[in-house]
Amino acid sequence: MSKPLDAVTVVIPVHNVADRLDRIAGWRLTMEKSSGRGFEIIVVDDGSTDDTSGQLAKKEPRTRILRHDTRKGFGACLRTALPEAKHPLFFYTALDYPYTPSDVRPFFDRIELKDEFLGKTADLISGCRTGLPTPLLPQVTNLVWRYFWRVFAGMPIPNASPWHGWSEFWYRTRVSWIYGVPLTDVNSCFKLFRTAFLRRFPIQSDGDFVHTELVAKATFLTSIMDEVPLTPKPDPVPAIGSISADSRRVFRHPQFAIPTPQTPVVETPVSPTPAPVPLS
Repeated sequence: MSKPLDAVTVVIPVHNVADRLDRIAGWRLTMEKSSGRGFEIIVVDDGSTDDTSGQLAKKEPRTRILRHDTRKGFGACLRTALPEAKHPLFFYTALDYPYTPSDVRPFFDRIELKDEFLGKTADLISGCRTGLPTPLLPQVTNLVWRYFWRVFAGMPIPNASPWHGWSEFWYRTRVSWIYGVPLTDVNSCFKLFRTAFLRRFPIQSDGDFVHTELVAKATFLTSIMDEVPLTPKPDPVPAIGSISADSRRVFRHPQFAIPTPQTPVVETPVSPTPAPVPLS
């Protein structure tokens, strides 16, 4: 008898998307027809000023809706959704991504595989955006660098990393040095986690730095992770929001475990020793 597949919580933060809610239905239909596993969809309405929540409740009554009164950011949405997740797997994405729900199928296959050496399954599978043409300068630089290591160190020549633009290139270089992030596309908003792993530590980022924070903490905790290429798309990579405040917060005081609440110590009053009774 085969082991039942782990169910998944799909989390989609949104803001003012009342006119694009058909994409939520696309996620539901894909999960119903092709995932072969139980699922729930949680939409976090991040302070929308239109009728996003009302329209979604009418069109997708089985979708769970969590709402922020004001816009707080992507990381805050994940922090809101995590305690509400009911299933062992936790997947998140953004509604404006050019990738289809079918791209998540290989993630489920990969997260079930055990590492041959460690005998453990992965805690994180991240999607890598592909399809943008690489400029000539990065092509030449990458080729020279790869052949240098092949000739002088005997290392095999890996495939060139997908191109995501200069800003993403410099960002990836910076966080790989500072936080030890090993992924090619750390800002990908297409990630699958084990829910129990995410509940090991607090999510400190409110905004888009959360993608880097979660991968950096997985690296520090020696978790197994992998990167899966997504369907090639020529669309520009969606821009990320402000990350400076969250980056400074995580860098200065990273938290890798949920703080244990301190039990107050209650002192038991000591009864006074009765005075000795004089002998008559």
